[in-house]
Amino acid sequence: MNRLEVKTSKVTLICAILLGLFCILMAAGNLSQLKYGFKIGPIIWALLALSIFLGLILLVRRGHSRSVKVFTEDGLTRNDGVRFSWTDLSCVVDQIHQKAGSSIDYVWRTEIQFTNGQCAWFIPSKVANSREVRQYIDALPCEHKEVRV
Repeated sequence: MNRLEVKTSKVTLICAILLGLFCILMAAGNLSQLKYGFKIGPIIWALLALSIFLGLILLVRRGHSRSVKVFTEDGLTRNDGVRFSWTDLSCVVDQIHQKAGSSIDYVWRTEIQFTNGQCAWFIPSKVANSREVRQYIDALPCEHKEVRV
């Protein structure tokens, strides 16, 4: 097994930036209403917009930090810097999800699980070279499972 860099797609970053601009402008617009007198409504709407943005950013950050950064001959490294050895490899679990309103199934996330109870994630929709990474994961010498989520 050779070294394989997982290239993160820029779409998630661009969408997060656009969402941030929208939420910040919405909050600023609501807070600008305070120059006409103190009202609790604009403050609540501003805090709501910022809290939704913060929650989404925390979810995106969590997914990115647990995702695989690089595969090497001796193991893999996640984006948060945690390294795992192939000797501790337990299994690979594909989490299958069904699109709403249809019967189309797709791999939502793949967890590469290790004996210490931790795992690394591969999220195909967030990776630019997902086909190459998928082939690498399919070749791993362990049990492969599918779970519906």
